[in-house]
Amino acid sequence: MIQIKDRYINHSHQRCLIEYKMSPDDIPVPKSCLTKSRLQQKKEHLDDVISVARKFMTKLISDLNGMAVLIVITDVEGCILEMYGDEMIKGQVQSLGLSSGITFTESELGTNCISMALDLEQPVQMIGTDHFHRCLYQSACFSAPFQHSGKISGTISVMMTAQDASSFHLGLLQSAVGSIEREVKVNKQNKKLLILNQVLIKNSRNGIIITNEVGNIIEVNPFAERVLSCKKEAIINSPIKKIPIIGEYMENVLRGHKKYEDIEITISDKIFLFDSFPIYNETNQVNGAFGQFRDITDRLMLEKQVMASEKLSAIGKISAGLAHEIRNPLTSIIGLLQLLKKQLKTNERKQVEYFRIIFSELERIKNLVNQFVLMAKPDQNEIAKSFIEMNDLIEDIITLMESQVTNKDIKIEYNVSLTEKVNIDRDKIKQVLINIIQNSLDAISHNGKIKISVNPNLHDDGIEIIIKDNGMGMDKSTLKKVSTPFFTTKENGLGLGLSMSYNIIELHKGKVRVESEKGTGTTFTIWLPRSSKNSN
Repeated sequence: MIQIKDRYINHSHQRCLIEYKMSPDDIPVPKSCLTKSRLQQKKEHLDDVISVARKFMTKLISDLNGMAVLIVITDVEGCILEMYGDEMIKGQVQSLGLSSGITFTESELGTNCISMALDLEQPVQMIGTDHFHRCLYQSACFSAPFQHSGKISGTISVMMTAQDASSFHLGLLQSAVGSIEREVKVNKQNKKLLILNQVLIKNSRNGIIITNEVGNIIEVNPFAERVLSCKKEAIINSPIKKIPIIGEYMENVLRGHKKYEDIEITISDKIFLFDSFPIYNETNQVNGAFGQFRDITDRLMLEKQVMASEKLSAIGKISAGLAHEIRNPLTSIIGLLQLLKKQLKTNERKQVEYFRIIFSELERIKNLVNQFVLMAKPDQNEIAKSFIEMNDLIEDIITLMESQVTNKDIKIEYNVSLTEKVNIDRDKIKQVLINIIQNSLDAISHNGKIKISVNPNLHDDGIEIIIKDNGMGMDKSTLKKVSTPFFTTKENGLGLGLSMSYNIIELHKGKVRVESEKGTGTTFTIWLPRSSKNSN
């Protein structure tokens, strides 16, 4: 390329001698100058380049450590639009008749790097004798063409003394011009997006991300920042592929001009519908990709609640039909057991305890039948609280389930460190604990262990009931559906036990947390508030 430039300079010298009848001893004088109005029009056309170039070239002058230089900006015709820099060099140039509005042409000014850079469409340097006229032998000039709107639209040049010049300055200029082009392009994109950003993107309740044609992020709205848990400044100009899930879709849009609509994705445990499509420029070329995602978590939760409500309503209707048939034999059983108890007249402590538990459980069954009937009705939220000893409640439950525990050789360990009585609905909480412990028993094939603990939770001003087993555990899919009505993994299960248990805990203003891993076991943690206390 250097040989091509040298050959071009030699040919230019020959044209100056033969075709233009110039002498190296002449002083080049421009013959025409644009009017102020015409010059202003040209400057306005390239105003964005000039303003950015002024910033970058001022920095370049500073980097040259006080070296005397002059910066010249021209349009594609070689017309000087702006000059600034060292006043001495500027004065020397102006003494030659070179000022804003003058056009650099080979026919008037001889061999010059501005005309050469525009002709070759690449950076050019001319030092000393590279110039045709001897009056310029002590000077050096470096010119680099710049692009605007996709085509070469002018040059930026640096002039200095020949003794200070080196090829290093051409590389420095070329790097600065590249930076100027990139910033002008970014500024242009920003202007186009400004109104869209302010009116649509910034205030949108959807997450929005926009990339340029190479897949770098150029816009992120506040909603997307919140969902992705990152700041705009941290990801702007980064590749879209770095953004999990949506990055792959948007890269496909850029590569294959595809469109995506209503793709269901999950980010940070929330569910979104995602859309992405290409952005085209005025020549119908892909200029970027647009992506948006809208939160549908609440809508899906509402749909699930409606479905659960419909199922519970169906339960209520079925239960109303069965209640009468269940109550009658239940009443008969209670009556006959009372007669049997009187006839046995036993004082053996174990049998007395058994009868007490049997009658207690039968009464609880009667209450459950009534609750089952009223499940879909407004008054189902009634709970009857009283102050009870948790230790007594746990012992009752363990005694009740003793036969199952013995048959499967399962050990139940329990520790109640809570000394105060708790204000709860005894029967309802008992049903919750039985349901969870029964699930633990079902999850253990043989020779397992269940640990039950009741502790005060001073941090949340409540109590924690923890039931932990070493059974088969649950996978993530099962864990998500564990409280769903009619969902069960048991062959003969109805899928109502845990659903009802969750509902009972909610009625107590409590919370249930489940942790499980396939093959290692399950831990249920029930938190109940201590809204009122009783030390009696």
